[in-house]
Amino acid sequence: MAGDTRIALEKVSYSYGKGALKKQILFDVDAQIEAGQIVILTGPSGSGKTTLLTLIGALRSAQVGSVKVLGEELLNAKERALIKARRKMGYIFQSHNLLDSLTIHQNVRMALQLAGIRGSEARDRIGEVLDRVDLRDHEHKYPRELSGGQKQRAGIARALVTRPQIILADEPTASLDKHTGRYVVELIEDLAREDGSAVILVTHDNRILDVADRILHLEDGHMRPLSEVVSEGTSRMLNLLEKHDPDSANYLASFSFALARIAYSDGLVRDSERAEMRRILHEVARLEPAEVEFIMELSMMLKRTESGLDNRLDNPALDEERAEHFMESLFAIARADGKVTSEELVEIEAIASEFGLAKHISSKKPN
Repeated sequence: MAGDTRIALEKVSYSYGKGALKKQILFDVDAQIEAGQIVILTGPSGSGKTTLLTLIGALRSAQVGSVKVLGEELLNAKERALIKARRKMGYIFQSHNLLDSLTIHQNVRMALQLAGIRGSEARDRIGEVLDRVDLRDHEHKYPRELSGGQKQRAGIARALVTRPQIILADEPTASLDKHTGRYVVELIEDLAREDGSAVILVTHDNRILDVADRILHLEDGHMRPLSEVVSEGTSRMLNLLEKHDPDSANYLASFSFALARIAYSDGLVRDSERAEMRRILHEVARLEPAEVEFIMELSMMLKRTESGLDNRLDNPALDEERAEHFMESLFAIARADGKVTSEELVEIEAIASEFGLAKHISSKKPN
């Protein structure tokens, strides 16, 4: 489906209010999203993420610039055109937004009724989508009878039952614990890839960045290159590390990034790998938990953007003891999920070569 553009934004600006109360929220935003792509939209609270999502989702009409969704221009669009566009999209909200008076089956069926799909086709689609989210045994229950994760999966089923070409998810993990949140995001990812849908997922949760094909960052209404954001974060990380240990800041930064490279080498960062990375960073740097989280997530983003450390650091020379610990830590991340994959081994060998540590690999390789 390469080249099948689902969403095209050009110089999009948006303001609330009028006269002296007018406040501009978005400034000249450009973006293009293709079929089958999963795009994560990040940014601090108040940066304009939800406003942008509502413009793409035809929940409000664009004011300035071009918003093309499935080939249709939504700039100054009339309500009828917005309704038509909305029917081709699926929405997943922070709260499941299920109707408490309807069963799960009825909630999902309502989406089909609004799309004009009824009868045997509707029954078949409902059964199929509830199977996909593992809720077939709960279809006649009411939302109050389900757990938070089950209700969010029901919301996903309702969003996907119409087989939308675009899926918009606004903080779908915000009200879930980390394990359920991860499951929900991977479910969205799997189902969207099966259907070839374009996905925009708004989140503050850096733990799920690895599912994205692309990451867009919105700040103060401006779309900023993620590499620029990461570069600023790297400076903050070095300042933080220098406060704790001025003599080892460069080493700790390189060490953190190397751990992230192993965790991300097979394209999926597992909870066990994150936990091991937290343990190692805490033991090595004696950082507070919040500081460990910041450094770990920034290292993940460095790997995700393939930006390295922006060439600002030379790989430090390591004495024998530190070299042994460095390599052992890389293998500890690789072994965290119970096995060392070929991708992880290739990445370890590449890092060892970069740091001049190839001689330390053989004794640690799995048999």
